[in-house]
Amino acid sequence: MKLIFKITLLYLLITLVVFLLGGMITHQVIMREVVFEEQRFLTERLTSAIRMIEHRKLDRPFERDKIRIIPLDGQVEETPITFSDTVVMHATLQRMEPHNKLDVIKKVGDRYYSISLYDLIIEEDDISDGVNESLLKMYLLLSVVVLVLGWIASLFILKPFNATLEQIRNFSLKKNDRIVYQKSNTREFDKLNKFVEEMTDKVRSDYQSLKEFTENASHEMQTPLSITNGKLELLLESDNLSNEQVSLIISAQESIQRLSKLGKALSLLTKIENKEFESVEKVDMSELLSKLLADFKELTDLKSIKVETEIQDQVCVRMDSTLAAIMITNLIQNAIRHNNEQGMISITMTDKKLTIRNTGEALKSDPKVLFERFKKDNQSKESIGLGLAIVKKICEVSSFNISYEYQKKMHCITVIF
Repeated sequence: MKLIFKITLLYLLITLVVFLLGGMITHQVIMREVVFEEQRFLTERLTSAIRMIEHRKLDRPFERDKIRIIPLDGQVEETPITFSDTVVMHATLQRMEPHNKLDVIKKVGDRYYSISLYDLIIEEDDISDGVNESLLKMYLLLSVVVLVLGWIASLFILKPFNATLEQIRNFSLKKNDRIVYQKSNTREFDKLNKFVEEMTDKVRSDYQSLKEFTENASHEMQTPLSITNGKLELLLESDNLSNEQVSLIISAQESIQRLSKLGKALSLLTKIENKEFESVEKVDMSELLSKLLADFKELTDLKSIKVETEIQDQVCVRMDSTLAAIMITNLIQNAIRHNNEQGMISITMTDKKLTIRNTGEALKSDPKVLFERFKKDNQSKESIGLGLAIVKKICEVSSFNISYEYQKKMHCITVIF
């Protein structure tokens, strides 16, 4: 839900509470004024009734619509005016209706009179219905006006904020373009824009520094490693080396090769994390998998590993083709490296997923850390512990899901497209 609508709904909720309290207060005020006016009206009628008594000199009971006058004999005293509610026949409606009644004993001339006056009461339910109907219509009108005007106002008030969001959405570290925001007439938006501008400048600077360091470190590390490896090869060609010396030189070469692989793998991971592989295209995974399996045939034959495949034709996914090749290569290498002699690899590909199973001993470590960096179940010299971490990162940037399980003495890795 948008911020403007949240604020509007909060405003309408507060307004609803105010309207309810206001309705109660309005009802009380109107009732008080109605009662006051009814009593004032009866008091004025009493004055008129007294004048009528003086003019007619009544000596017998007088009763008309909403007035009754009875002459009194004997010792009688005047009483104060009292008001009460009663039920009287309504002359027009011909039914009993609630009335307000005034009772008083007054001395007019030399005689006392009991005077009773009546007036139709405005019922409290009628007042409540009127107040409720008025407030309900006003609230509905207010809600519609506030929602419409709030939406229209948001197009103008939040225009700088939406422009900032759009620039952030289009921001790319690879383009290395500096974000420059337009000044608005809202102080809070200007503060936000200044903070985002400073933050993106810092991110760009840090990214470029990290990128340069990674590239330089990888390049500078590979150069001396290649030189060292070349000199060790020349040293191996010497005629006066003992068997122990030859073993030491070969061990050093293997360590150098592992270090070289490690540098390349870490550099690849960094590039994947920095999203430098964004050439998304339609990749025929069936054709790619078949080609890579053919490349690994000699290696599987060397370990007498039986390979069974069930590959659906023309399985295409949208991803970077380089990352697709790296992902499948690492999965096949992992299945071969961690397999038994005369073992088996089963590969199944459909338009939904890729599943690779291979024989092998159960993991000694926790399967949950299998896809983390430098996490490997054995200490094989061939493995640097980054193959599956790279596969996991490729799946993340390609919006794939990857999982591992061990069933029936077979390791199973599934990539869901």
